[in-house]
Amino acid sequence: LPVTADELLVEQAIAREMIRVSIQWARREFPTGASGPGRGLMPWFEPIVAAGGMLTKTPTHGQTLLILLDALQPTGVTTVVLDQNNLAAALGAAAAVNPALVVQVLESGTFLNLGTVISPVGSARPSTPILNCRLVYEDGSEIKVEVKQGTIEVLPLPVGQAARLHLQPLQRYDIAMGGPGRGGSLRVVGGELGIVIDARGRPLQLPVDASRRSEILKKWLWTLGG
Repeated sequence: LPVTADELLVEQAIAREMIRVSIQWARREFPTGASGPGRGLMPWFEPIVAAGGMLTKTPTHGQTLLILLDALQPTGVTTVVLDQNNLAAALGAAAAVNPALVVQVLESGTFLNLGTVISPVGSARPSTPILNCRLVYEDGSEIKVEVKQGTIEVLPLPVGQAARLHLQPLQRYDIAMGGPGRGGSLRVVGGELGIVIDARGRPLQLPVDASRRSEILKKWLWTLGG
């Protein structure tokens, strides 16, 4: 177990690399026609289920989600859930016998909903507006956010509460709603971290300068409450 903050960061860095390499190997088995933005990026998945002690025992849920976002680099819109009770292996075995049971367990709340993640795909200079978001709550109130390239934004939505999320990409960004530049709306349900918009770009590129890289990594972690 890590004793210091530095040891924890090293352990989490190793976890990122292990997940990244595992996904590279798994790509060989992905269906040929899996839909997605192409260009060697992750296909659109819904949901993403994460398991393993390194992910379930982090000090904060924000750290868990950031590990997954950095390593998997999902695209489009997806829900990220955490197998906090280590049921994934058993459900994998049960799926071949009773697929409906697996679906029921996933929808029962046994898995922890970390949040809905929107990951726009496109090309623009840092700090360029790339996505307009409007979150309408059940009581009629709403919040609007202009998302800029290179940032992570968090929209508050309490656990279990439903809302309507309206998305309009700019600069011909793709959010898996029919093609580049096309937006739409969807019903979302609040998770531990609400609605997370990962506008850091795909593939993720970090600054070459070490001090700048350290600064931006801390900023991303702070945004997710890490």
